Amino acid sequence: MALALAFAPLCAAAQPAAAPLLSQPLPQDPAIRRGVLPNGLRYAVLSNPTPKAGVSVRLAMDVGSYEETDAERGAAHFVEHLAFRSTRSFPEGLLEATFAPIGVGFGRDHNATTTLHTTVYQLDLPDTEDQHLDLAFRWLRDVADGLTFDPAATNRERGVVLAEKEARNSPAAAVQEAMTRFQGPELRSTLRDPIGTDAVLRSITPEALKAFHSRWYRPENAVVVVVGDLPAEALEARVKAAFSSWTAAGPPAPPPPPGRLDAKRGVVAVTTAAATLPTTLTACRVNLIPPASESDVASLRRRALRDMWRHVMDRRMTQAKLREPGLLGAVMVFSDDRRDAQSACLLIVPAGEAWEAALAASQGELRRFERDGPTELETEQALRSQRASLLSAITQAPTRNSGPLATAIAESELERRTVMAPREALRLFNLAMEDVTAADVKQAFRLDWAGAGPLLGVTAPKPPTGEALVAAWTRNTSGDAPSTYTDTKVASWAYGPLPAAGNIARRETLPDFTRIRFQNGVVLNLKKTSYEAGAIQIWIQFGAGRREIPNKVYFASHLAAGLFPYGGVGRHSFEELQALFGSAAPAFDMDVTDYSFIIRHTASTDDLIYRLRLLSVYLSDPGFRDTLDAKIPTALDMTYRTFRTNLGLVVRQALAEEVDPGSSMIIPTPAELGPMGSREFSGMLKAAVTEAPLDITLVGDFDEAEAISHVAQTFGALPPRALTDRVRADTSYMRYPRTAPPEIHTVHDGPADKAAVAVIWPLYVATPARRREEYALRTLAEIFNNELRHSVRERLGKTYAPQVDASTPDDADQGELAALVETYPADLNMVRDEILTVAARLAAGGITPDMLEAARAPELTRWRTAMRTNSWLTSALSGSSINDQNLRDARAYDAMISAVTLQDLKQAAATWLTRAPFVITALPAATPQETAR
Repeated sequence: MALALAFAPLCAAAQPAAAPLLSQPLPQDPAIRRGVLPNGLRYAVLSNPTPKAGVSVRLAMDVGSYEETDAERGAAHFVEHLAFRSTRSFPEGLLEATFAPIGVGFGRDHNATTTLHTTVYQLDLPDTEDQHLDLAFRWLRDVADGLTFDPAATNRERGVVLAEKEARNSPAAAVQEAMTRFQGPELRSTLRDPIGTDAVLRSITPEALKAFHSRWYRPENAVVVVVGDLPAEALEARVKAAFSSWTAAGPPAPPPPPGRLDAKRGVVAVTTAAATLPTTLTACRVNLIPPASESDVASLRRRALRDMWRHVMDRRMTQAKLREPGLLGAVMVFSDDRRDAQSACLLIVPAGEAWEAALAASQGELRRFERDGPTELETEQALRSQRASLLSAITQAPTRNSGPLATAIAESELERRTVMAPREALRLFNLAMEDVTAADVKQAFRLDWAGAGPLLGVTAPKPPTGEALVAAWTRNTSGDAPSTYTDTKVASWAYGPLPAAGNIARRETLPDFTRIRFQNGVVLNLKKTSYEAGAIQIWIQFGAGRREIPNKVYFASHLAAGLFPYGGVGRHSFEELQALFGSAAPAFDMDVTDYSFIIRHTASTDDLIYRLRLLSVYLSDPGFRDTLDAKIPTALDMTYRTFRTNLGLVVRQALAEEVDPGSSMIIPTPAELGPMGSREFSGMLKAAVTEAPLDITLVGDFDEAEAISHVAQTFGALPPRALTDRVRADTSYMRYPRTAPPEIHTVHDGPADKAAVAVIWPLYVATPARRREEYALRTLAEIFNNELRHSVRERLGKTYAPQVDASTPDDADQGELAALVETYPADLNMVRDEILTVAARLAAGGITPDMLEAARAPELTRWRTAMRTNSWLTSALSGSSINDQNLRDARAYDAMISAVTLQDLKQAAATWLTRAPFVITALPAATPQETAR
């Protein structure tokens, strides 16, 4: 923070950055070794030690759905799928069977993504063994020129692609697609959703897919990125050995025509009736992307100015939300990820049906900024925010994770954007921005808020007409000019200097960490790590969570916890805290768990004392302000309206209502819930927040003595808290009856061509004494998941992502092994029967050693990788002074999962999967679909 402030001075009267500087190319990070093979393939490799012994490989193709013809809609994504189905070296069924035993998890470590313009294949290896690297590069080379396009395999994958298209189908997706087409009806990008069209996906032939692949999968369209714990020379040699012999078939294809944008199109509107979606308004300007380099200092300055106006506008929209009761929220967004157009949009969420008031308030801020731009103070604050981010990147550079880093480099290479060394990025930012003025930011906004439009949209259960929306916008535009913006005076910190440090009662040096007990009863668990440079995790546990919440408000308690930070503290509003500490400081998470309340937050080495000070005030003098009370009913209404479109939640609700009508897991009706606001939230949470003993965990990059001192001056200085029994005697937990009822049927309000089936086998109420059986059941669930994916997804093509999970919380809801599959209504019975067939096969002993290892190896890799992160350690240590069972489980998990035997699995399957399951199906309700006008 101190470093960021050091860069604060601005030269408001300075002239624009000199042209020679702006035209200079941005320097590439010298640590990244780049090259171009003779065949035109570009590559970038980087030696990176995090995670230890890991290697991340990306094959990034400069091709996506944008390149498809009308007869190929969905081909790019279909080809991506076929890379996992059958290739030259990995015939159908062999790919996952090869990678799972070496710890590579399908979907997690081995995946791909297709967008409008790119297709990126991802493979993260847990080690650097030569034979495993051989497999990785062999598969990626197959992706380049070794897909088989076997007709039978293609037809089986066709069902998977169609199922994914259906899984993505939702009221929100339909509205988004309609809005995109409305904004650019003649642009190619608006007519090329990567998922494709149903007609093409059902009819496209293997030959047509092969032709698309041959036309666009060429070395000159490819970038290979490798980041991992090996020397750059070794990584580079791997790329050359694997891809140098790749040759293109035929001449390169010409780029497709971009379509047309009518930049003179004026104010027009589209309205969408959507009973299950929140009421939202949009106002967008769409423009062609101006030709400009993305790799010179001018591009850096251009992007920085854009981020500055967005920063200022977001702050102003937050202030408008507080002034205007009819405005629930508003934000400005900018997108240039479509190569043929860019857009700037104002997104507005009104409170209730007050769309006109929300539009007027938001549009007023837009007009004010367009006319006046930011103030000098706002300009300075926006610059400080960006410099702070760049400084953070410098701090974190030594411990960047190879996977996300490889993806970021691949994306930058595809976009022809320069990846700079973090220190160099800060140096050039300072040079490029040293003369920036408020007028520069205003001009940058005007350049971005230009082109066609404003193009207006509204989605609501009963939306206004397009004519009414246009009239409101026009009326606001021609109305009284908004007053000049005045900088908000930042309040002084009302809680005075840090108090005298609390005294330490006892210090314990434990095997994994240090524990400090203060005389006031606060417990501090701390562990210094080098996993994430400059980063610190803060978790605070207190109270009994669900066990002290009345059953009738358990649902509402989650809303109360989620909104807790926004109530501010006794002497400061949330917005004042943002101004005092920075926008991220009060934005922590609070959760209600089965056993406690947990606050989770992150800090840096530089600002730890400020974050701890703020959190200690939240936990001693919470605000529970009524600022949001008028808007909570709208938030609840949005929750209720969208709930019925979530098939998983609908199934759960139907199950609970049938088998456990008194369960607190049932979402109450609005009438049952009653009034909800700051007063009710305070009644649910304040006693626990201000009276329950505190268990604080710090894990990360800090000096231990300094961290202890910081906690002593904040939490250690609070008044003592009595240790009392906070557990209610009437807490309701889910319990299954001994006999399953007939199949439970319910309906959902989502798309008419979606259905879901859940098959649930009740288990037992878990206790630590049954961990061995519990871990066998977890492994069995993963095997079940794999088998269901192989059958329902890959063989039958009736779903995209089946889910099987074993849930076994200690002394809480009854455990269960649950399978959930979304599919088509016509296939619901077939899918249900397939789930039961797989279960019966497993129960009869149909589990092999290969199935065990295919489930266990990726899980152990995930666990061992997680163990080297701050998040894992914080989760393990948090609350351990209250109950150390979670810590003991974390220490033993690897060994216990490794010890699960084939006999354990067969016994678990025979014991539990032979019992009659609970079956729940959800079909679409007879409701009209969303319509756009």
